Amino acid sequence: MKNLKTTFTMTFVILSFSALAQFWSAKEKPHIIPQPVSYENGRSSFKINARAGIQISPSSKELGKMADIINERLGWFGIPQLKTTINHNNTPAKNTIWLSVGEYGDEIGKEGYLLEINRKYISVKANTATGVFYGIQSLIQLLPEAPEKQSILKSGSIKVASCNITDYPRFPYRGLHLDVGRHLFPVEFIKKYIDIMSMYKINNFHWHLTEDQGWRLEIMKYPLLTETGAYRKSTATGRNSGQDNMFYGGYYTQDEAREIVAYALARQVNIIPEIEMPGHALAALASYPHLGCTGGPYEVETTWGVFEDIYCGGNDEVFTFLQDVLLEVMDIFPSKYIHIGGDEAPKTRWDVCNKCQKRIKDENLKDSQELQSYFITRLEKFLNKHGRQIIGWDEILEGGLAPGATVMSWRGTEGGIAAARLGHDVIMTPGSHCYLDYYQGDPASEPFGIGGYNTLKNTYGFEPIPAELTEKEGNHILGAQGNVWTEYIKTSDLVEYMAYPRAIALAEVNWSPKEYRNWDDFIRRLTKHLPILDKNNLNYSKSTFGVNFSVIRNEKDKQLQIELVSDITGAAIKYYTELNNQTSTVMNYTGPFKPEKSKTIFAYVDNAGKEPLKISKKEIIVHDAFGIIPILNTLYDHRYAANGASSLTDGLRANAHSLRKEWIGYLGNDADIILDLGISKDINTLSLGFLHNPGSWIFLPVDVEVSFSNDGINYLPAAGMKPDFITPTDPKGILYTIIDLRARARYIHIIAKNRATCPVGHSGEGEKAWLFMDEIMVNYPRD
Repeated sequence: MKNLKTTFTMTFVILSFSALAQFWSAKEKPHIIPQPVSYENGRSSFKINARAGIQISPSSKELGKMADIINERLGWFGIPQLKTTINHNNTPAKNTIWLSVGEYGDEIGKEGYLLEINRKYISVKANTATGVFYGIQSLIQLLPEAPEKQSILKSGSIKVASCNITDYPRFPYRGLHLDVGRHLFPVEFIKKYIDIMSMYKINNFHWHLTEDQGWRLEIMKYPLLTETGAYRKSTATGRNSGQDNMFYGGYYTQDEAREIVAYALARQVNIIPEIEMPGHALAALASYPHLGCTGGPYEVETTWGVFEDIYCGGNDEVFTFLQDVLLEVMDIFPSKYIHIGGDEAPKTRWDVCNKCQKRIKDENLKDSQELQSYFITRLEKFLNKHGRQIIGWDEILEGGLAPGATVMSWRGTEGGIAAARLGHDVIMTPGSHCYLDYYQGDPASEPFGIGGYNTLKNTYGFEPIPAELTEKEGNHILGAQGNVWTEYIKTSDLVEYMAYPRAIALAEVNWSPKEYRNWDDFIRRLTKHLPILDKNNLNYSKSTFGVNFSVIRNEKDKQLQIELVSDITGAAIKYYTELNNQTSTVMNYTGPFKPEKSKTIFAYVDNAGKEPLKISKKEIIVHDAFGIIPILNTLYDHRYAANGASSLTDGLRANAHSLRKEWIGYLGNDADIILDLGISKDINTLSLGFLHNPGSWIFLPVDVEVSFSNDGINYLPAAGMKPDFITPTDPKGILYTIIDLRARARYIHIIAKNRATCPVGHSGEGEKAWLFMDEIMVNYPRD
């Protein structure tokens, strides 16, 4: 890989993982992920030591390398390399691990396996070498945890509990994606990414190689793609709020790509390359400007988003260029599928381009949407002629779907449903469950990200086949895929953090029978996998082991209480508080409690007395309006409702990057609110929480009007000192505080003035503007 200014320490992936003791109880299933189709406990065990051997059937040349995988793992237990021999008898010999490819029935298909462990032998049988590979992954998970004590190493012997497993995948396509266009990652990291995928029987790596911000694959016929298109002069900071002014770029040579392909194939992972078209093409246009509608000049993009300049649909040179590129891509990647993108391609240029309009007329097309269908279909025919098939994002449905296209449904499941009903194959990857760049925990304690909210539990709960489909239509759902987009993911460590363990959850969704899925059991098994993930130096997220904070209203006294909740059913939660730098003792959480003062609460799930996996914290703000339900004279938008009106006085400040959970949003109208304090009180300060996020069309109010009343009828304008609004660069929650009010009142009337429309020069110019609020605080801080 050329010119990536990043260092990387190579990590060898260790597959021998299971944190169980050496034997399973008669009633307990092993901690295998994904969950096998059928598992039966035995009553004995097989001893592996230097006297054992590995035998392989003569039917597959790949089995010898798979025997090496077993030997590598056994080395962790001080067991010397077991001799590998060929067994011509088609039956396992005593004291051997037998790997066999043969005809073992239609039930297990091409990727399934039969694993038997008894006191005489271990056998892994399958119809293909792929099935044997997956059987070995399960066998490795049945081994004891890689030892730390030297006494175990010196023994040179381990026992594996007897069992019988019949296993095969629910879906043929089990995918994980990585965007290297926005940020580039080293070859050795790509290999590690593939290693972890293969451990969990994920069989397709979707490699997103081209973008507006960088072209990442060497193409011999078009050297400027990597000489020019692989580099950008700067990269956006924040949410497109600034630039770092640092030259960035690099690419993979064809030799490196071939090396990665071979590495993946040895681990039963197919690599699907993606060459974006007709949109997300600025890196290519900067290299060869004549391929765009205007002829440029173009630059490799330095910000994130969707851009109007795309390949010209009326220029035959574009198709020649793309066909040449695809010929070289096909020479590197043997994948049946080639991903051609097809998403987020604005038609602004096409609508006014003479060449595009001529193409529309000459081909009897209705409009620019049908021109995209023509564009995709033309490239599909080219790929079909070379024995390949296309995958495209669900926008390829617009204007008519290319005849043999497989649709990757990302904008919800609707595109996938439509495609399946048309008889097309579908890969489900909706953002709601499968976008692994979304926040997976409280954004306040997570790395800065693109937004969204998709927890491990939410990913695990995804069902790839929508209930709306008939059984026949459902057969077109090939499986699901997790996507890792990297606008805000700059390092390999952060890729790992965002992808795992959510990719493991999706692996089980794709492999195991739907009726077996059980969140509590999955977490039990996942917890036992964490030590081996640690040993593989995988920087996985522990967010799911955190504690969620919420405020609820007690039904009896109507007072607000703090509730602590874990995604792990039955987890013991402990907490402590901090106030004025004084920390309380650790307490067991037994139920919701009322906060008497403003304080910071720290909470965690008990980890059997060991160091907590994750400590969560939340500041609770208690003020004179705490728990009072405001009267809303104007309605908020149902899409941004938080927990309704009570969210404005629940003592919890919202996070600037978590829009849907914590903010109340007003679209185009003012926030008109009345607070009834119950009795007249002295009021000296009033603080209002607002959000500034113009990239999402959310603006600070243009003014705030406050008035007081003791009878709820006659109001007088508030005195006091109003602050000036200071507009920050990045999205930020603003606390607008009026001080020195010196009023005594029962009712407070607040009108936060929405600017109504987005300002001139904004991308949403003239459209309705949002006003977001999160908290109204009276006399905070209290004496």
